[in-house]
Amino acid sequence: MEGITFGLAAMVLIGVSDFLGAHASSRSTAMQTINAAFWAGAIAALAIAPFTGSIIADDMIKGVVSGVAVTGALWTLWRGYVVSSMGVTAPVAAVAGAALPVLVDVSRGEGPGTLGTVGMVAGVASLLLTSWTRSEQSPAKGIAHGLAAGSMFAVMFVVGGDTSVDSGVWPIVSQRATAGVLVTMAALAMRQSPFAGRDAVKWSSISGVAGSAGVASIVLGAQRGPIGPVTVTGSLYPVVGIALNWMIRGERLRWWQVIGLLGAIGGVALIAAD
Repeated sequence: MEGITFGLAAMVLIGVSDFLGAHASSRSTAMQTINAAFWAGAIAALAIAPFTGSIIADDMIKGVVSGVAVTGALWTLWRGYVVSSMGVTAPVAAVAGAALPVLVDVSRGEGPGTLGTVGMVAGVASLLLTSWTRSEQSPAKGIAHGLAAGSMFAVMFVVGGDTSVDSGVWPIVSQRATAGVLVTMAALAMRQSPFAGRDAVKWSSISGVAGSAGVASIVLGAQRGPIGPVTVTGSLYPVVGIALNWMIRGERLRWWQVIGLLGAIGGVALIAAD
């Protein structure tokens, strides 16, 4: 049950981050948005880290590795958007990122029970339903990039979660800082400004703090038990973004998204009951 609590927190926080990030991206480039988000997340994590644990060298290194993984995942995801479409690449990446940590649990002998398995399958299927959009472009490249990006997201979750409870959120500090350094270096190498204007940075930073808190919730949950239930529940964050767009922006829900929303609720309930 503790893992579900952390997973639900991650779902809400990352969903809010995604919603705010979309708002910020209308005022800056994708690279500028994510760069400000990484640095804001690193600063926020640094502010609370001393109250959650202590610096452990091995765990800080794992944070660096997970930071490299999330940077590679985002770059691959964006490439998938270019060569295919967001509607194909994003849901495949989300499903892969949620499902692969479950296989890690199974390999460790920590696989879920019957109810948990059904709940995770329902959650992954719901994730696909809520994220998928029709595209006239060939899906093959989008699927390939989505699988690659999702695998790297899974590495971020698994490596970040394979840290000690005693380190608290310190691994998130090294993760976000590493990602920020890599994105800043990439922007400079491409002769782009690493940051946008003040207003865009403000929204990107708020998004980054929420996103960092969401990833920290997944790490904290994985430190205390199997990672599968935490990542599957946390990866349902598109449900929150869709709900916010519907309530605040008045966007129309498609029938398959409604089914996905209901399936996500049912999936989480089954995982909690396992």
